[in-house]
Amino acid sequence: MAKKVFLMFAIAVFTLFYYGATCLMAEEPDFTEKKERDFLISKEGDFIVLCYHDVPKELNEDKFGADCESFVDTLEYFKTHGYNFISIDDVIKARDGIKPLPENPVLLTFDDAYKSFYEYVLPIIRAYNVPCVLSVVTNWIEGDAPLEYLKNGLMTWSDLQKVAREELVTIASHTHDLHKGIKYNPQGNEAPAATNRIYYPETNTYEDEASYRRRLSQDFAESKRILKERLGVDTTVLTWPFGKFSSITVEEAKRLGFKLFFVLNDEMANLNETETMGRFLVYENPKTRDLLKDLGIIKIEPVQKRIVQVDLDLVYDEDPEQANANLGRLLDRIYALKPTTVVLQAFSDADGTGDVKSVYFPNRVLPMRGDYFNRAAHQIRTRAMVEVYAWMPMLSIQLPDQNETEALRVKEYNKRKKKIMPSTSWYKRLSPFDDKTKDILHTLYEDMAVNAAIDGVVFQDDGYLNDFEDFNDSALPYYKEITGGEITPPWKLSDDKMAGWTAIKTQKLIALTDDLIRIVKYYRPETKYARTLYAPVLTNPESEEWFAQNYEESLGAYDFVVVMAYPYLEKVWNPKRWLMELVDIAKRHPKGIEKTIFKIQTYDWERKKPIKDVTISRWLRYLLNEGARHVAYYPDNYIKNLPTAHNVRMAMSVEDFPFKDK
Repeated sequence: MAKKVFLMFAIAVFTLFYYGATCLMAEEPDFTEKKERDFLISKEGDFIVLCYHDVPKELNEDKFGADCESFVDTLEYFKTHGYNFISIDDVIKARDGIKPLPENPVLLTFDDAYKSFYEYVLPIIRAYNVPCVLSVVTNWIEGDAPLEYLKNGLMTWSDLQKVAREELVTIASHTHDLHKGIKYNPQGNEAPAATNRIYYPETNTYEDEASYRRRLSQDFAESKRILKERLGVDTTVLTWPFGKFSSITVEEAKRLGFKLFFVLNDEMANLNETETMGRFLVYENPKTRDLLKDLGIIKIEPVQKRIVQVDLDLVYDEDPEQANANLGRLLDRIYALKPTTVVLQAFSDADGTGDVKSVYFPNRVLPMRGDYFNRAAHQIRTRAMVEVYAWMPMLSIQLPDQNETEALRVKEYNKRKKKIMPSTSWYKRLSPFDDKTKDILHTLYEDMAVNAAIDGVVFQDDGYLNDFEDFNDSALPYYKEITGGEITPPWKLSDDKMAGWTAIKTQKLIALTDDLIRIVKYYRPETKYARTLYAPVLTNPESEEWFAQNYEESLGAYDFVVVMAYPYLEKVWNPKRWLMELVDIAKRHPKGIEKTIFKIQTYDWERKKPIKDVTISRWLRYLLNEGARHVAYYPDNYIKNLPTAHNVRMAMSVEDFPFKDK
């Protein structure tokens, strides 16, 4: 026994000496002491959480691993640059107001309980006196781990019993059997088991909510039971597999006694958000400087989005083989273009009328043309390695019951006919003032979010009300408040009253999307949201009256604003000057450049022909050279390779940008 204790002590001393010396000899980040202080944690309640997986002495082929040298190098940096390592108990005490966190706090977490933690990490954290959290997938330790995890070696229950006695280590649940994929669409794609519903091919049905909740609850209970029996640990900390969670997973876990939750989103954790504590993934054996860039401690170039908007109508086919062949061609094109994001149509508008009568996901509102949005989004995300936003209608849906549609329609006060009637505008929209419209849209968006794993939502450009709209019965009480009880024709309103009515419509549209965002976030908490606006909303503030859209208010309401920078559609005389003006206007607004996506057209709808590659590239260059951070184009035609991939890739790939005109 004495020999064993001595051996463990010797390993710890050797590890500290060898790897510590290596770190001290390694090149320091090229920053002065003063500049480092500029990047220390400043937001109240924030703390850094690092997520490690396998930490072997020498890195194997595991891309999520980091070797001991990299790990010790990171410890050395934080120890010598004003940071303080904390425990989960420190977090709880600070959250409860018992004891504040020290300056610049850092928490270490280790997922999956690899053997390397016991062999290498434990001696190192003892030597450095650094606390940490170890998350255990109980089913794996019981002997049912997937081969890809077994090959790196997992701890045994005997190892974990010794680790659990360490004061520096907090044992957390990583669920019992949810760290895996489940089939979640008819095509057999797999997604994280905790946040997706199982698809049953034998009945062509999906898991219902009651069964889903029961599956989660049973898993959480089993994890707690095993950790208690095997390790004597009654943990209240749960680390979500793959970092994925939803409001439902949190609700069920809290019912079983869990109180703190770790996600994996490369964001700071905060004491006010211990139900969704962010973590930074440490992977691919990073050099300290690269890790510091990820953490924002060293400044890096701001994120730039390059976005391709795709019509799923062009991909889907009733023949599954043809549909998959089409999707394969699209994937090849997206991979060649290398954008950051694909905005993917979740509805069908095959005839191009703008009226949404069917969608590509199971739902309770509209007919399903095909169960294919889930499949396409999954393949694009996992094969082309880009994020996918669901392109969804905001108001322009046509219900199966035509009478119901007509009753809910946006109405206008027609100036020529001098009467109230259904809107004659391009999009046949439902009134945002009617509570039934909101209920219908809530259901549609909820079903989309339940069905598909997405990174965000783009609200279509049908979210507008012109100056003669909305005179739907449900909107009239609001209008009468402005007019003093009369249904006065809008062209007879004073400027003040018209401005008041416009503001009500603008806010009603934003309030509607707020509700839809809330619904989607319940199932997909980490999604982002973009609202599509017409370009005149930027260039002419008075145009809010024409659209009930406001650029400044939209910047505050959404993660992004998509500006339809369509030179031909807007019939601008000088596209270069006009596009540059749009960017300059965005610059004058706080976060305007940071949040604005400038989307150009690649098809001339008036002349019914594609726009030349040279013109498209020129437009993109005007925007980027003027300082636009995010650009997009629509439409994309993978069949005809339009726009030509090699001609627009320079602008559409963040790998090839930046470039400047010579």
